Amino acid sequence: MINFIYKTLNLIPKTIAKIEKLYSFSVLNSHSGVTLHSDLKIGKATTFELDDNAIFEIGKNVIWRDHNAIRIRKGGRLILGNNVDLGHYISINCLDKIELGDDTCVAEGCKFYDHDHALDTKPEYVWHKHEFNTAAIIIGKNVKIYSNVTVLKGVTIGDNCIIGANCVISRNVPANSIIFGKHELMRLPLM
Repeated sequence: MINFIYKTLNLIPKTIAKIEKLYSFSVLNSHSGVTLHSDLKIGKATTFELDDNAIFEIGKNVIWRDHNAIRIRKGGRLILGNNVDLGHYISINCLDKIELGDDTCVAEGCKFYDHDHALDTKPEYVWHKHEFNTAAIIIGKNVKIYSNVTVLKGVTIGDNCIIGANCVISRNVPANSIIFGKHELMRLPLM
């Protein structure tokens, strides 16, 4: 009897996960700016925020795992090439353009921001809640990005690169490079 109850209760989260996946596919299929292939695989608890004028191009054999958040706003464009593999807990925030090339693999916990908040420092420090500085992020082909990497606006990562865990990528990375290491905190004056 306990085994029956356990199996029955275990159906609830599985059913919820299936409903979430169906909802994700319905969001993508109903949006006029989304191009996708039938072989797309979406994990559970993936959320999409797509403005009406967002563009989202998804190549063949794309996989993304569980608990990812995809936001494309203000006419942003997100392009995932063929054979892109996105791990768990990835956040992609696009206002301009983010492109991940073919055969790119992104491990869990990574974040991509093609924008930051606009700010003024004179006559006083003020950051603008609804104004942004944007610049495209371009990730080349055959790139491996390990866990908890943050890629910031205006970055191009060339083909055949490896980005080590916990890096913050704020500058371009030439093709055929390996990036790793600990970053020390720096304190700079704001004004």
